Amino acid sequence: MQRQGQILDDFTFTSTLKACSGLGAIEEGAQIHAYLITRGFAFSVQAIVSGALVDLYLKCGLVEEAERVFNEMPERNVVSWTVMITGYGKHGLGREAIRLFNEMQVEDVEPDGVTYLALLSACSHSGLVEESREYFSILRGDCRIKPQVEHYACMVDLLGRAGCLKEAKELIHNMPLKPNIGIWQTLLSACRVHGEFEMGREVGDMLLELDGKNAVNYVMLSNIYADAGYWRESEKLRVSVKLKGLKKEGGCSWVEIDKEVHFFYNGDERHPLTKEIHKVLKEIERRIKEETGYPCEVRFALHDVEEESKAESLRYHSEKLAIGLALVHGGVEEGGRTIRVFKNLRVCGDCHEFIKGLSKVLKKVFVVRDANRFHKFEDGFCSCKDYW
Repeated sequence: MQRQGQILDDFTFTSTLKACSGLGAIEEGAQIHAYLITRGFAFSVQAIVSGALVDLYLKCGLVEEAERVFNEMPERNVVSWTVMITGYGKHGLGREAIRLFNEMQVEDVEPDGVTYLALLSACSHSGLVEESREYFSILRGDCRIKPQVEHYACMVDLLGRAGCLKEAKELIHNMPLKPNIGIWQTLLSACRVHGEFEMGREVGDMLLELDGKNAVNYVMLSNIYADAGYWRESEKLRVSVKLKGLKKEGGCSWVEIDKEVHFFYNGDERHPLTKEIHKVLKEIERRIKEETGYPCEVRFALHDVEEESKAESLRYHSEKLAIGLALVHGGVEEGGRTIRVFKNLRVCGDCHEFIKGLSKVLKKVFVVRDANRFHKFEDGFCSCKDYW
């Protein structure tokens, strides 16, 4: 566009920044930010461009950069505030999200339904049960906004994470709207995490009747049976998935190396450096086991609702392969640059433990953005505090 003399406008910048956000391409996004500054756009851009910059830094794990851009915005509308609240939630910063929600109202910016959704989600990711109940009550009393199924789903998710399964189920039955498939899947997920077999079987059977062509429902119910020791029933469901030709979305992770994005699927052996990746992963796994006691067990994969097939090797999960490539290129020396990996599904329990151990052994920082939130691994700990 520049070579052809085209004028770059707000929509050009926001579209390009959105593309960078989706891939986690922070270097390219930062270059666009620098372009805006050098061309004198820094303090004159519309809120939509500044909002896209905030969104970029949040989706790339740079909360402080996002805060700086947000605080420098000449104008902040409800969308701007909501983007920042959403970002805090994705990073598990529930208290900061609440602070910002209260601050926007002090500045006479009225929250809308999306803002409340961002706030409830932030509370959910941080385990703020009482706070979420309070704000959900305020939402239902706000005559300007009519709570949607998504708001109820957020509450079900939060109550489910906290183990309040009966309350979550009652909320679904008493809501004034028709429950959708997603809200029942959320409850089923919570049943599995907390080992609530009877309720899980009931909800799972209901999902198969409502949405019998979705492989995810079969896999989730199969896992619940497996966790309870009903192996025959579990296998029967998995066979049904194959016979019906249903397919579940495969886990995919990607990492940027020298301005090139590399994609990996589970057990992927198509990359030209596959042998080197497997070699470094085996070596680093040995070190983690020796130094931290990391237990490579299938039970960690079963912790995840969005798990990939447990028949596949845990060592070759897509996020591990992406990290392996980064280590092949950067070496396994201690310290160095932060390694950023992105995944289209939720990170599994085994990989979560593995990366915690990896951060401790190599004294490196790893940032993983999955479908739900950010995980920053440093010195053997994760920013999610094992709550995701």
